[in-house]
Amino acid sequence: MPAMDLLSREELLAIGFTAVGEGVRVSRRAVFYVIEGSIGDGARIDDFAILTGQLEIGPRTHISPFCFLGGTGGRIVLGEGVGFSTHVSVFTKSDDYQQQADGPRGKVEGDVVIGPHTIFGAQCVILPGAEVGRNCSIGVGCVIKDKVADGGRYVSMGIRSVQLP
Repeated sequence: MPAMDLLSREELLAIGFTAVGEGVRVSRRAVFYVIEGSIGDGARIDDFAILTGQLEIGPRTHISPFCFLGGTGGRIVLGEGVGFSTHVSVFTKSDDYQQQADGPRGKVEGDVVIGPHTIFGAQCVILPGAEVGRNCSIGVGCVIKDKVADGGRYVSMGIRSVQLP
């Protein structure tokens, strides 16, 4: 990205980040709401990413276009070298879809912690309270809601073709 398309260190501090590392590259076309947190050395946030709330973005982390990070119900902590492909969504607050109710539903809230050098394929969804270990690979379209052990490799089974009788 050309330098003119990137936010300066001063602009990132004015947005609400309390610490901004060296060599951080954040697109001017990314959107930030009520930010509190930090960005580590060499982190990159691309066009059209939307970030809100409490965020600790580790060094050399990459957040691709169209990602959503919602830290309004807890903290989002991304370790060093975390990689989010396009359209990854991280939620620290959500409706409680397991609650059976005829009226308004309760909310589920919790921190999301992603270990160092873990990567996520396009369109993954990470739900409140998720803890993903270090050196994990999470494939396209996976939904993460619990703990993933260090070194875990997960893929979505997706749609399959079957032969009909």
